[in-house]
Amino acid sequence: MARTVWARLLFFTVCLALFAAPTAAQDDFRAVLGNEAGVFPGAEFKRVIRFPKAATVIFETGASPAEVSAFYAKDVTSRGWKVEVNDVTDGASFLLAVKNGRRLTVEAQRGLPGRTGLNVTL
Repeated sequence: MARTVWARLLFFTVCLALFAAPTAAQDDFRAVLGNEAGVFPGAEFKRVIRFPKAATVIFETGASPAEVSAFYAKDVTSRGWKVEVNDVTDGASFLLAVKNGRRLTVEAQRGLPGRTGLNVTL
């Protein structure tokens, strides 16, 4: 009987953790971006990758790399960043901005038909 209770408790705890994970991850990416960069409208959050001195937030969208780059060029400029590179092709874009000795990059690349992966690194 006690074994069944512990098994149910363990199962409930695991389920709770799995349902709470997406919410925690969403809060995590907002903490990474802070007031330094916005979220591309309609972008679907995928994950955060942390490095010792930076973090990358990965999204996916149906927009083109050019649309992503145009949004972030305007967005980060309004937040005090200076855009130094804004390289755009049909299949990909790369934006580099600087502020107070820091770097922000936005990379977007067409992947699956009609989908664009985008990374914001701070």
